[in-house]
Amino acid sequence: MKPTLLAAASSEEDSTLTRVPDDDEGVAIPFLDRTENSFIECYADSIITVGDVEYTIGVPCDYCVALCYFDDKENLIPVELTDDLMDDIFPFAESIVSEEFEEELVLQRTPQTLTLVGELEDDDTDMDDEDEDDDEEDEEYDGQDEVEVLVTFEHRDKEYNLVRLMDPVLLVGKVDSERPDLRVLLTPEESDNIMPQLEAAFLKYHEDEETNSILP
Repeated sequence: MKPTLLAAASSEEDSTLTRVPDDDEGVAIPFLDRTENSFIECYADSIITVGDVEYTIGVPCDYCVALCYFDDKENLIPVELTDDLMDDIFPFAESIVSEEFEEELVLQRTPQTLTLVGELEDDDTDMDDEDEDDDEEDEEYDGQDEVEVLVTFEHRDKEYNLVRLMDPVLLVGKVDSERPDLRVLLTPEESDNIMPQLEAAFLKYHEDEETNSILP
């Protein structure tokens, strides 16, 4: 374990973070999942260089959502993307969204997070009747992530909720060697090795940025 820790410490010293140019901030970049042969479009937020490898930090272009259910203790539990339960309920949830919002919103099973494509309206009349119930459910949720309940439905005698994740979701990808305009999402092994360094560099950059904004 010591060589791994030493390598991590050495790489962290060499890590640098830079913001993407203003001209590139609104450009959608496909982040590819090679194992699932799928992709999710993101806006580049920043680039972290560790050694000679560049990692792009991306923010999904569409709304990040999750399918959840309440357990016996009234905790809101998300269904993991790789869970067999997701295979069962996603097609049903997809059809519910299609019926509820017609062509305005589309639920997609994108890598690392479900996404909702379209425009959510704060004053959507279709949601008015559910506001009171949603408020009660939000109060029951005592997890760390803030969510907004969008749709509640039953499937196989169990209640599920489609919720919008209000906290920012950040994805990490490396430049595709064959297509520099694309990014490749990290494998689980790569993520375990590099994410602590990337998180440290990302947090340090934003802490320094906040400090500088406070200084006269």
